[in-house]
Amino acid sequence: MDDIDLQPLRISAGWHVEWNLFYEADPSEETMHYLDSSSLVHLNNYSLMRAINLDFRPENDVNGYFYLRVINLTEEINSKTKKVSYNGDWENLYFELKSKNRLEIVKEIERLTREIPPFKG
Repeated sequence: MDDIDLQPLRISAGWHVEWNLFYEADPSEETMHYLDSSSLVHLNNYSLMRAINLDFRPENDVNGYFYLRVINLTEEINSKTKKVSYNGDWENLYFELKSKNRLEIVKEIERLTREIPPFKG
């Protein structure tokens, strides 16, 4: 079987790719090794205070689904080091979509990176 390429994504400026393991692979017995990571894509936009995360659930299950979420971020400053970190509120999502259709997920990621409003925490 030929190697499968990463899924092309049109992502607007301002988004930082933390990791990308999202391949042009639809769920099948032959492609499940492309969907066995706990998180396929994670994007952050610190000016919007949002993150986009894509999982495949359950892992290694050909009958699973893509799970797309938009997480609100809050800034935390360490009082000693003055280092800034960002915490995601995974319990109160801005948006979520479950789909078995990879191309629907691609379209939604591209739409979200263009249209998502800033989080006002």
